Amino acid sequence: MAIDFLNNVSLNKNELRQARIENQTSDANAGTGVEGQLYFNTTNDILRVWAGGAWTSVSGDITEVQASTTASLLGISVVDQTGPIPKIGIDINGSDALGGTANPADTLLIYDSDVAKNKKITVANLVAAAPQGDITAVTVTSPITGGGTSGSIAIGHANQANTPTTDATTLTFGATFDAYTDVTTNATGHVTDHEVTTFTLPSAPATPSNATITLTGGSGLVNAGGAFGLNQAGSETITFNIGAGGGIQVNPNDVAIDYSGSNNIIDAASAGTTIVTADKIIYEDATDSTVKEISVASLLALAPQGDITGIDAGTYISIADGGTATPTVNALGTTATTASRLVARDTSGYGYVITPASGDSTTKIATTAFVQAAVTGLLEFKGGFNATSGELDDGSGNDLYTDVVIQVGDYYVVTTAGNFFGNTATPLTVGDSVIAQNAVPAPGTTAPVEGDFIVVQSDTDLATLTTVGIGNVGNAGVGTTTTYSNGTATITNTDKGSSQNIFKNVASDSGTAVADNNNDTLSVVGAGSVTTAVVGDVLTITGVNTEGALGDRVVLTGGSTAGGLTTFAYNVTSSFTGATAINVKCEVITAAGQTVYADVTRSGTTLNVIFAGTVANSAYEALLTYVG
Repeated sequence: MAIDFLNNVSLNKNELRQARIENQTSDANAGTGVEGQLYFNTTNDILRVWAGGAWTSVSGDITEVQASTTASLLGISVVDQTGPIPKIGIDINGSDALGGTANPADTLLIYDSDVAKNKKITVANLVAAAPQGDITAVTVTSPITGGGTSGSIAIGHANQANTPTTDATTLTFGATFDAYTDVTTNATGHVTDHEVTTFTLPSAPATPSNATITLTGGSGLVNAGGAFGLNQAGSETITFNIGAGGGIQVNPNDVAIDYSGSNNIIDAASAGTTIVTADKIIYEDATDSTVKEISVASLLALAPQGDITGIDAGTYISIADGGTATPTVNALGTTATTASRLVARDTSGYGYVITPASGDSTTKIATTAFVQAAVTGLLEFKGGFNATSGELDDGSGNDLYTDVVIQVGDYYVVTTAGNFFGNTATPLTVGDSVIAQNAVPAPGTTAPVEGDFIVVQSDTDLATLTTVGIGNVGNAGVGTTTTYSNGTATITNTDKGSSQNIFKNVASDSGTAVADNNNDTLSVVGAGSVTTAVVGDVLTITGVNTEGALGDRVVLTGGSTAGGLTTFAYNVTSSFTGATAINVKCEVITAAGQTVYADVTRSGTTLNVIFAGTVANSAYEALLTYVG
């Protein structure tokens, strides 16, 4: 149940640390609030406040900012749409292109430097604001076309007729002719100058004399070599005959490679030895009907790779790419403790299996962990030792206290009495034993200590004043008797007065009373508001309230409301005679007894309990305690 505060709480500008706002799953569960009341909606993870008669979100309802897809609202870019801080800008490049001439009524966005703000402007107003120049009319002359005195003026160039004339003439030796050899144009492409050159043809050559031509034939030519005369003044015919070589055939109109017959290109080639993958052969490419070369390796790669069409996995075998020409066969082995897998060794050569349950006696493989668990804690008798020096009895000279490797369960028996690890509080006698409860694998580095062992004594020594042991409770004391029952001694006080001290020292504000003999009497005397009385063996001490009751419970009535506060004033002398309000504590409770918190002020004998808002009479009570 929550603690009720019935007035405002002021923290006096101190921090409210690790505070938690009220959690509710819905507005309905939060109920009707008052202006400014908060609660945290755990369904939507939103802080909500009661404002204007309803619950509303403190953080707002915007969860994402998106750029509009409406045609008239395009051109907005949003970065980090879901926040916490979306960034919004104008996306000119992301807008659609105009696709035509701008309409004078189209609108543009501009920055007005006069008032430092963005504004809109129509295309017509923007054009009107631009400098207009002083041209009032454009006139043209042929071959330029167009012109005008207003609006958009078109300027063009008229096509010009160009009708060439052709002179037909026969050129003879020594004749001349004129031709253009250079044409100059300006930047606009008009011809501004040209150059004509006169050319003179050579004179007729002299008639050549006959010449002797020697042809040297190459290998494979019929009638190769020899000389003959060439009549340059007449018409002569030279006939060349080509002989066929190995793998070559001579046809009436061409020379071709011989692909058939006993002298084909293959038979004509020299014999090879061992073919290797880098060797090449020729083939016709079906895609373009041309002859190409290919290596033996590439040819083999294109050939079928075998007749295997499928392969199935057996026990502890897996197949990868089983339907291909190169399936991969894997043994299902693992270095982990995976079930239904072959045991594989790791890089250190170890294999691993699941450790059987403790106590398993089947034929399962026993792991190192299984064996260690089975043997850990079993007692192993190691021999006797000297409890004073720690030296073992096996003749090795090893010292149990300093240099013996110890395993859990090691068992040693005392053969020479002494203090265990030199501790006088742990004396060992012959026959006592010690059992290791902690392993000490490296005594040279970390030596054993007494706490690494459990001491088991074979007998019990006689008790002394400081040592527990075998002893007897006698009956020689004064004022006591001793009886035994099943080994238990009972000591009875037989002199309840003269033979024993009831107390030793009794301290007080004014001094100390000392009981130093059997006849001393402790007197309890009343003083002030305290009285004492003895009836038989009973001493009664009574406090007397001389100022009225120490506590009271009153109903708060007679409240007055002003300035949004209800005040209940109570005179504390009605409960405590002669009291002032400053000496009265006040706890405010409901009729059901729940403590609530209101503002409490004190002045003279008046104690004021102040509530926020209007509070009915008798709705609350006050528990008063007088501390004066």
